[in-house]
Amino acid sequence: MLACAAVLGCTRPPPEQPAGNQLPPAYASRHFDDPDVRALADQIEAQALKPIIRDGRKLFSRVEVLPPVPTVQPYGVGLFQQEVRLPVILTTGPGWSALTAKQKEAQVARDFNEFSAILLGLKRDPPLRPTLTVQTPEGMELTWMNRLDPSGKNVHGDE
Repeated sequence: MLACAAVLGCTRPPPEQPAGNQLPPAYASRHFDDPDVRALADQIEAQALKPIIRDGRKLFSRVEVLPPVPTVQPYGVGLFQQEVRLPVILTTGPGWSALTAKQKEAQVARDFNEFSAILLGLKRDPPLRPTLTVQTPEGMELTWMNRLDPSGKNVHGDE
């Protein structure tokens, strides 16, 4: 069989590619066990898709909110340096490039604060907080944060 494929040039057809910018979700499992968290995730998704830059260009083309997961904090490893976080992944849209670096920093900080405020509605102790990732449609990560950087520099690699 292998010899036939080598001699005749038989190959498998390439996998089908999604049309346009319609990529499948980054993570196949998006099952939420808690309906209250699912409702807030839907609210975050709707909030993140609202910003539109002039000429009707969306700031973010896609938003994915994943179920809460334990996240190891950047300052350590181990059970005591973990927090349960709600991952929020924003994919930049055509309006992102119209913003200045200062406007991008302000937008990311505003989004992180808005998502944090939405999650306070759960009344949990400790509170559920977001982990915010901003990426390009090609998958280049511009931001990954658990809290705002005091220096004001949260967006990297987008200069």
